[in-house]
Amino acid sequence: MTDSSGVRSDGIPPAGIPSAATKGAGELMAMLDHGVSAADLETTLSAWLESGAIDQSTAAAARRLNAQLWEASRREGLLRVLYDTATDLTGIRDVEAVLKAIVRRTRSLIGSDIAYLSLNDYDSGESYVRVTDGATTALFRNIRMPLGEGVLGAVATGEAPAQSPDYLADESKSHLESSDTAVAAEGVRAIMGVPLRAAGKVIGALLVADRHAHQFSSDDVALMESIGTHAAVALENARYISEMAGALSRLDQAQQQNLAHVRALEELSTLDRRLMETLASTGSLPHLLNLLTESLDTPVFLVSPMGEPLAGLESEGEFGSLSALSAAEESAARRAAVRFEVKGKKYTVMSAVAGDQHLASLIVAEQLSPARLAVLERSALVLSVSLLFERTFQDAQYRLQLELIDDLLSPRSEHAAALGRRAGQFGLANHLQLVVRVVGVSDDQRQRALSVLRHRPEGTPGIIALHESHLCIIEPFERRDSRPNEARGAAHTGQSIVDELKRRRITASVGTSEPVTGFARLSAAHTEAHAVLRALQALSRNGEAANRAALGTAGMLLGAMDSPFAGQLLAAQLGPLLSYDERRGTQLVLTAWTFHENGGALQEAADSLHIHSNTLRQRLDRIDALIGAPWRRGSRSLDVQVALRLWRLKTAGVSSGGS
Repeated sequence: MTDSSGVRSDGIPPAGIPSAATKGAGELMAMLDHGVSAADLETTLSAWLESGAIDQSTAAAARRLNAQLWEASRREGLLRVLYDTATDLTGIRDVEAVLKAIVRRTRSLIGSDIAYLSLNDYDSGESYVRVTDGATTALFRNIRMPLGEGVLGAVATGEAPAQSPDYLADESKSHLESSDTAVAAEGVRAIMGVPLRAAGKVIGALLVADRHAHQFSSDDVALMESIGTHAAVALENARYISEMAGALSRLDQAQQQNLAHVRALEELSTLDRRLMETLASTGSLPHLLNLLTESLDTPVFLVSPMGEPLAGLESEGEFGSLSALSAAEESAARRAAVRFEVKGKKYTVMSAVAGDQHLASLIVAEQLSPARLAVLERSALVLSVSLLFERTFQDAQYRLQLELIDDLLSPRSEHAAALGRRAGQFGLANHLQLVVRVVGVSDDQRQRALSVLRHRPEGTPGIIALHESHLCIIEPFERRDSRPNEARGAAHTGQSIVDELKRRRITASVGTSEPVTGFARLSAAHTEAHAVLRALQALSRNGEAANRAALGTAGMLLGAMDSPFAGQLLAAQLGPLLSYDERRGTQLVLTAWTFHENGGALQEAADSLHIHSNTLRQRLDRIDALIGAPWRRGSRSLDVQVALRLWRLKTAGVSSGGS
């Protein structure tokens, strides 16, 4: 039944006529479909309830449906953010970058002041903060908590998430003074964290913190757990990828090292072949140094155990220092290369050893890599063999020269033909002009001097050997010499030998004979050279060289006498003058010498002395008073002149003796 308004008595509108409730429900559904905030929905529902458009049950249902829609929308947005986060994290390959991304994303999603991640150190039983985002103090960034202690330690055990609304005031949590100090310094109050699990093992914890006290919601905890799950997976993936990349890098490095080793072996094989070829060639030492210089691409020097360059080879002149000699001795003892420095320059030395004998040392002008050290060590072995071969050859040659010198200085006519053939092996012939040199050195330096002089450039004619108590040299006399007068004179008198030995710290004197032709005259030439040497020693001119022309008659006379005679002669003839000059600092002996050298001419003598003629007269009068006027002329004059010439030889040297 219906009333006059057309409404049924049971309150249900007739079919085809929409009621207010139906109209309100449609609008309500449209609002919920487009999305409406809880506040706006409540305003609308209140108006409709007052107008009777809906009842309380419908309003309650609308509220529940709107809340569910908002929760679904929130969860959908959260899932989308988590998916994006997981995608980003798994796309990062560097462990450090993953760690930083995790805490940065966590802090952004939770909206906290600080986010941080710890890793477990099971050896020490601690969990330590590895990376932070938002922390401002070093104390907080370096917190270490024992497992099970505080929020961090409790979460890191992996039992469950944990939180504290106000950590420093929370007596339900255990505390450490160091961690509490760090939390207070950072101003942290509320803390919440979840464990990080990977492959069934807890590897650490992910935490957030705020600088105001509050309780984190269950939604925050759930979100943190979701982030932690993705973070642990991403972290493990990055670690595996990093380890794999490291393993591949190590594998590639090992492969490169193997290739380099193979190349080094090939180079050593080639070097061995070339070293053997060098060993079989003549003049192997220079060839060996050239090969080493080429292989090492740096200068290489060959020196004796005393640091001296071997004959015919150059050196830097610094290898006789204590540091160089000590390094060479250490290398010989260890059979290995040794580094050292001289005047700020870096060197590497490798000694050649045969048995317990140090033969020589190879020195390279820089510190070498292991591969180049192998080249140097291999070369030292070849050098040892080469030096032993050379020493054997030199010893054989020396024995021949030793016998030959004895035979040449005491020739026997029945052996003349054989003697000529033997001498011809060393560039000596009966028709050549020859000189004999006698080298005087101290007993302790004689063998070293012999070793130095024996290492002459290959092809140099002549023989050198020990004869009686001195070293004897017989060699051709080169009359036509293109060298300057000074160098030619040094060669003729033997001064070049003195200079060469002096460079090796050996003091020597050399007496040289005049050139002679014919082996039969060598004995007399040897006697002459020996007399010159004795004259040098009598004149105390050690370290000089001379021949008969350089010494003059007085010098040669002195050489035929004992050394004390020189002192006796000087004392007898010039004693008062020498004493006067020594006491007064005058030059009376020099004045007498110059006077006689100028033939007694006063003006010429004064000019030579650079004094006035009157001054010269005064000096001559003083000399007359001291040794008597007959010194200027007569028989006494000869004795004084001989004494003056000996004095000049002793004081000014052999080269000035005749000037």
